[in-house]
Amino acid sequence: MKKSVFRILCVLLCLLLMLPFSALAAAPVSEKISTCGDGCPFYPTIIVPGLGQSSVIVTDDDGNPVLDRQGNKISAFPAYLQTGPLIKKMLLPTLLTLLTQRDMGFSDAFAGAIDLSFGINSSDLNGKNTGNVKLEEFLYPYSECNDYEREIINTHIPFELYPTDLPADHIYYYSYNSFGNHTDLVDHLIEYIQMVMKQTGHNKVNLVPLSQGSGIVSAMLDYHPETMDWLHKVMFVVPALDGSKIIGDVFNDRITFLNADYLYNGFLEEMTLLDEPTARLIEVLLRIFPDEVLTAALQKGVQHLVENTMIRSTSMWSLCPAADYESAAARYLSSPEMAAIKTQTDRYQQARLHARDNVQKLVERGVQVFDVAEYDISLINVGERWNQQNADFIIQLDSTSLGAVSANVGETLPADYVQKNTHCTDPAHNHISPDRVVDASAGLLPDTTFYFKNQRHDLTQHNDVILKLAMQLIAHDEIKDVYSSPDFPQFNYGRNVKHLRELLEKAEGVNRKLLTKKKAAALDAAVALANETLSKTVDAPDAIPKAEAALTDALVAAGAMRRELTKPNVFEPLSLWLYKHFGPNGYSEMPLLTLQAGYQAVRLFVEGLFSKIA
Repeated sequence: MKKSVFRILCVLLCLLLMLPFSALAAAPVSEKISTCGDGCPFYPTIIVPGLGQSSVIVTDDDGNPVLDRQGNKISAFPAYLQTGPLIKKMLLPTLLTLLTQRDMGFSDAFAGAIDLSFGINSSDLNGKNTGNVKLEEFLYPYSECNDYEREIINTHIPFELYPTDLPADHIYYYSYNSFGNHTDLVDHLIEYIQMVMKQTGHNKVNLVPLSQGSGIVSAMLDYHPETMDWLHKVMFVVPALDGSKIIGDVFNDRITFLNADYLYNGFLEEMTLLDEPTARLIEVLLRIFPDEVLTAALQKGVQHLVENTMIRSTSMWSLCPAADYESAAARYLSSPEMAAIKTQTDRYQQARLHARDNVQKLVERGVQVFDVAEYDISLINVGERWNQQNADFIIQLDSTSLGAVSANVGETLPADYVQKNTHCTDPAHNHISPDRVVDASAGLLPDTTFYFKNQRHDLTQHNDVILKLAMQLIAHDEIKDVYSSPDFPQFNYGRNVKHLRELLEKAEGVNRKLLTKKKAAALDAAVALANETLSKTVDAPDAIPKAEAALTDALVAAGAMRRELTKPNVFEPLSLWLYKHFGPNGYSEMPLLTLQAGYQAVRLFVEGLFSKIA
């Protein structure tokens, strides 16, 4: 249980918040790899991935990969969980705390476990990583990658599922450490672009920055404006151009689950990273600790995570919104020993403030700039502002859309609202979303920003429409704006096709000869519906769930799979009952509370009885 709870808490604290950075493993390859000649119609495209979407592995002191029991390399993102050392550190303080129901070193041990696990990503006072990690890079195009490397790339950007006319020797994947030094990341991206241009013989490239990767590109444009001349097209995908308010809240000590009442009354359920039964089970189990002990452990754990790992990572600071930076910097970067880090983060603050101006400069230079934003999902409820702005679960819409106005999640713009036309002067354009939630005319790129309703940030790679749009944009120039193709309107619905594709793969393996004609026909019809649904880029928001249900029914009828039965959540009523009657208190505190409640009830009864007699 201890290990399970610790792992869950690590996810709660860091999965979305948050990687040493190794230099390019070799000098940029100068020989030309691409087979295209003069007049090539394609531009090489560099993917700049998001948070944790690069392979950063744990190494030993000699730089060799550390392997797990299955012989696989171990990822350093977001932490390195070493079961043996963690149990050794946590076991005795946990047992003593449980026996005495007092904090017998448990909170300190928990904070130490956080340091042990996340220390792999710690940095020195210059913002340089000090852990034993190695970045796995791809200093050549996708066409030259081996199976292992392609698997890494396709885990995050599934190229193989969405064929493109862009030649494989024109596709590159820039890897970086999400906890690395931000200035170094910018310098290495510049080196990488130069390498790509040499390998392909082109003097311009396309960039596709995703999420955190957008901050690297934004800084590059500000620090080195000459790089704007190297770009043909830029496609931002859910960019963190003004960071995430999650990080802003964490860096300003505005964290929700440090309140024990909230921890037991909504936090785990609203996380949505956990299913309801698991969340309620954790709520029940955590009560083995008195609430003050658990609160102390969480507070120390967060403090150690922020102060010993996050604030020394200049990449983490790049995710702090501009409006939150000054107060956070005053909190953590005001001491003389943090001066080198503050110099770097101050510089990026200026780049962040100039981000929209720099994007506008790209447009004025003739660079085609597109953006994909997602909306109508609250931020994950780590920080206090999680439900105060429209977002995509990880980043607020204002950041990803470069300034679009929106109603809060679950609300709409006022009935008399008129679009602001901040950046659109064409009176024929209607940039208010059909659901009246978003006014895209206030965003910097009203004619080239595509919006997807109810799409979660962390599931973007499973939205086939976004990926098809990206493949079209990077390979061809037919799509100029949101009006170019009815297949890709400005406002569309989010979707996740991963499970439907898995069902289709299962259906392909069913031997129709062993089925009755009726069952075979039903299965074929369900497969046809699934393929038809996947072929559409504009569809009803429930199209994918309906196709999944039909295919599941057909596969179950064919005996190819069992239907998953929904088990009653026995822990929900128990957790709710415990909170209703005992608040955030632990089990050891409940008998006394029960006695006190009983005494109070008897006292009130007696007082009431005597008042009637009198």
